[in-house]
This record gives sequence, structure tokens and C-alpha cells, in this order.
Amino acid sequence: MRRVGIVGDGLSGLLAGLGAASKGAEVSIFGHSEPIGGLASPVDPGAEWLFDRLPLFWKRGGPVDQMLRRLKVPMRTRRVPLSRMAIVRDDHRYSLPKKSTFLRTPSGPLAADWVTLVQSARKGDISHIDGFAKDAATMLSILWNFDPKPDPEAILNLGWKQPARVALDGWVGVSGRLIAACMQTDVTFHIDGRVTGFRKRKGRTIDGIRRKGRVLPVDVVIEAYTPRLPPHGVNRLHGRYLGLEGNFLHPHVVLWDADREVLLVDLGSLIPERVPEEYPARWASLVHCIAFGNQDTAAERIEDLLDSQCAGWRGAIVVDYTLEELTLPSSEYQNSDDQILHANVENAFAVGQKAGQP
Repeated sequence: MRRVGIVGDGLSGLLAGLGAASKGAEVSIFGHSEPIGGLASPVDPGAEWLFDRLPLFWKRGGPVDQMLRRLKVPMRTRRVPLSRMAIVRDDHRYSLPKKSTFLRTPSGPLAADWVTLVQSARKGDISHIDGFAKDAATMLSILWNFDPKPDPEAILNLGWKQPARVALDGWVGVSGRLIAACMQTDVTFHIDGRVTGFRKRKGRTIDGIRRKGRVLPVDVVIEAYTPRLPPHGVNRLHGRYLGLEGNFLHPHVVLWDADREVLLVDLGSLIPERVPEEYPARWASLVHCIAFGNQDTAAERIEDLLDSQCAGWRGAIVVDYTLEELTLPSSEYQNSDDQILHANVENAFAVGQKAGQP
């Protein structure tokens, strides 16, 4: 039986563990501490308000969606109409148009830009777009894969083929389902200290994972985590999570401030199930504030945007959490050892199957 050690207990690690276990391997997943789940773990384990760290939106047909369906525990989702998303420029909101069809063209202040954007995305070339079209493309790309670089795939999927969606149970619900599936397949979790290195035989073959002065024998290692980036790495983000009594982003759910490079997403009115029961249905704001760009000014830019778009928010705070060191998932790794397999969410299950193959 193959012994597979997986470093990283986020979604990639969990998917890789399921892949290796499906081939009959003995699987051990190494995390640092509870809660398990990486970016899919709760913002605060004791919080009654259900926030997501990131990403916030759901990819229907993506690897996580496919895995949950395979496990017979699909995630329920809720649609976010395009018209409930808006670009903020100079503190003014500009709503995205309603989804166009073959029989109906979009309307509103961004209609002309929208047609140009979708047509360019269908041709696969959006390098020439600018102005509000580029702002819209940036927002859709962030919602699709949390990358502010405009992506034709994001535009076609969220702006044309399928509506944007969010998971009712949040990404905490996703990690919970995957953890339960791992435990049912006898995957072992080690979450009482970080991995410090690997043991190698004389022939330089890795045969163990070091942790807390001990070594766990393994036949193959999978790294399934985001590497540590420089202090001002482009993948660092600042997140603030606010539970507010009252509906503060109405009529929108998503705001992208292109001037401040801040994303606001309010899931309170859209998914009242995530809010404690003592608040009237759809009368609370579950605001996710994510700042891109210069992290030294991130907190200030978030508050500036909230002040301009959510008047009175300071006096309505019920819960307030801050995560200053959010790190985006990455497919690039610092370890160049060719004996180690590397996994991200897109390929993790297949990498796990390869590692667990007898």
C-alpha cells in the first residue's frame, strides 16, 4: 500500500487526499493548526455570522462542484443577477446591465460598453478594452477566480453563459463536506504543528516528512498549499468582515471600486440563512470587504469606500473581523524538488490519484 503525505489542509489538500485514497493509498494530511480548511476555514470559528474568506463565488462545473456531486453532497447555490453588481467611480455607482439575450439587448448607462466587452471576450481578445468595460471585466474576473487581471473566460461565464452564484453554506460548508469524506476513507489528519522538512535516503529519495522532531514514513509527498510570498507580494490581500444590522448595499450585492481597488460583497440580503435568527429576514448586511493593491493603505481605503457607499455603517456594527494576511491561491511553487508533486484546486484530485497509484 502506497503511503502518501500531503502538506496543506486546504481545499487542494483535501481533494488530493480523496484522490489518493480512491486508489487505496494510506493518506496523511498535514496542517498547521485547527480549523482545517485553509482559505475555506471560517473567518472566526466561534462566529454566528457565516463569512467566507475567499473566494466568494461559486464555479458551477468547476473541480470542487464536480467533487461534491460525485460524493452525492452537492452545494446549494443562489444566483446573483448582473444588475445587482455595480462599478464605483468617483463615489458614484454604475450598475451592470441585465443579462442580454438574443431577443433583447442590454440597457442602462453601461449598455454600449457591455456589448463591446462581451463581443471582445467571445473573440478571445480584450487587450484593447478600457474605461467602464475594463472595470467590469476586472470585477467579473475577481468574482470568477479572484484575479484582478481581466479574463475572457470570466466575462463569458458570468456575463453571458451562466449567472454568478454563491454557496448557501459558504466555503466552510465545502471544506466540511470534504473533511467528512476524507474521514470516511480513513485519511489521517495531523494538525498539531507545521511540517519542518523531509527525510531523504542516501540516494536522495524522500521517504519521510519531518514534524516536531518526528518523522512519518511516506512513499510520496504532495505539496498542496500556497507558498509564502514576499512582504509586498502581489497576492497579498486585506480582508475585513462586517455583520451590520440593516441593509447597507441595497439595491446591490457587489460593488467594485475601481479607484480604491476594493471589492464589497454583501451576502446578508441575498442569503439570510447566514445571519443569526434574531435579525429580520433580509435585514442585515454580511459585508465582505477585500482590498487589493497597496496593503499599507488597505484598511483606510476600505473605510473610505464604506463611508461613501454605506452611510451609518459604523453605528450598525454587530461583529467585525479583520484578516490582514490573506494570500491568494497560486499554481507557482518555490520548492523545485522533482520528487515532490504539487497540487492546486484545479488538478488536486488527479495529482492525488497519481500519487496513490500502486
